[in-house]
Amino acid sequence: MNIGINKNVVEKWDIFEITLHSSVVFKNPFTDVFVSAFFETDTYTKEVKGFYDGDNTWKIRFMPESAGIYTYFIRSNNKEFDGIRGEFKCTEPSLDNHGPVRVSNKYHFSYADGTPFFVMGTTAYAWTYRPEDICKKTLESIARNGFNKVRMLVFPKYLAGFDEIDLTYEPPVLPYEGQKNNFDYKRFNVEYFKNYEKRIEDLLKLGIEAEVILFHNYDFGKWGIDDGLSDDDAIFYLDYLISRISSYRNVWWSLANEYDIYKEPDGSGVRIKPDRRDWDRLGNFIMNNDPYNHLRSIHNFGVIYPNREWLTHVSYQFPNTYSLLIDLKWKYQKPVIADEYIYEGNLPYHWGNYSGRQELFHHWLTVMAGGYGTHGECYVINGNKKDIFWTYGGEMVGESAPRLKFMKEIIETLPFQQMEPDHTKGDGINKFCICKGETIQLYLITENCKRRKIWCEKQSEVTIYDLWNCRIIEKFVTSDDGNIKLDFCNDMLAVKIIKN
Repeated sequence: MNIGINKNVVEKWDIFEITLHSSVVFKNPFTDVFVSAFFETDTYTKEVKGFYDGDNTWKIRFMPESAGIYTYFIRSNNKEFDGIRGEFKCTEPSLDNHGPVRVSNKYHFSYADGTPFFVMGTTAYAWTYRPEDICKKTLESIARNGFNKVRMLVFPKYLAGFDEIDLTYEPPVLPYEGQKNNFDYKRFNVEYFKNYEKRIEDLLKLGIEAEVILFHNYDFGKWGIDDGLSDDDAIFYLDYLISRISSYRNVWWSLANEYDIYKEPDGSGVRIKPDRRDWDRLGNFIMNNDPYNHLRSIHNFGVIYPNREWLTHVSYQFPNTYSLLIDLKWKYQKPVIADEYIYEGNLPYHWGNYSGRQELFHHWLTVMAGGYGTHGECYVINGNKKDIFWTYGGEMVGESAPRLKFMKEIIETLPFQQMEPDHTKGDGINKFCICKGETIQLYLITENCKRRKIWCEKQSEVTIYDLWNCRIIEKFVTSDDGNIKLDFCNDMLAVKIIKN
């Protein structure tokens, strides 16, 4: 047996890793060996499970949450591992390391160090197993457009029954050992998961959160994972994945993509089947076994999942990104993210044909409701029905992405977590307002708004933004009370007013 340490000094919220190699060969190393480590410092003790990583090697990964000297000892049913002890030093985090994202101020999110986190997500379900050059383009495109969260499946994606899209890329390796529709669900293909965690690392380097979608309820019999995986197998998989990737500070858990949908294997029909899995069992397992309490949600097709303790926030799919989002905040008393409204694209399907302007408007509405949104785009370019960003990543080509980046830049100048919708200052159709009391106001004015005036008190700092052309139209301080006239621009505007 030999032991390896990735580094003896790590910073807070980084990863300390122990590598253990055994001289004993086991029949099934995923089930036959249990290994965990107890980490102790002055402030707390935490047990972290290890996982099998191939080549008769096990790893234990730990994310320290406070600075100091840590000691550890290992327990295992493998005598070669049992009783190993050691220590390492944890330093204060570097400037760009703010820790994992947590719920803050009831309806919002902040990093563990208290830095506010304004969620602006995008969607690239199966980008993780595309060729390296495609993954590089995907990362560059996400970062360039200011997105800071990506929804991404663990299992591969295949979609049948749609003539205008061709989502049939095979990953180089599959998640389990065995044959398609006859996998051994107690033996993981380690190479598949090594690649997946590499993509999480790639995102981490760019400061982007990885929303890990744990279950994908339809592959039309292509691989048989969705139908073949029992709930007991699902628990075994969750235990392995938590041990493997929960130490990455940028991980979020999404229990399922469209938990309540079932598609016939031939793509001929869709049925609603919300009890296809015991979602509460799985959600509670994650809550009780993730050592770092990462954010947790579940995504719907029809009925939004009922409120549960294991849900840290609400993720929902519906085009209504304003009044429904406000209602969900009130009902759940948790942060709400419209994780799929309608994708920007040129598909003939209702879910994939928003214009750039529609995408921008509906994402802005999530802000005016005091919530958050997730963008996606699905363009078929020059007849290429396969390389569509919303599933396989690549290069974003839509009009909304750079304009959403401008939106994010505006919001990050404001105390957004302290602002609430004010329905008395808008009509809920073409004019919206979110405020911090009477001192800070942000208006959204659509191009269809007929009354393009806003009352403003004297000695107020006013900034008027052209949201489509991504520019500041005017910035001034008012000298008297009165209306600000916005007739000089008939496009979508934001108006920020700060009372001095």
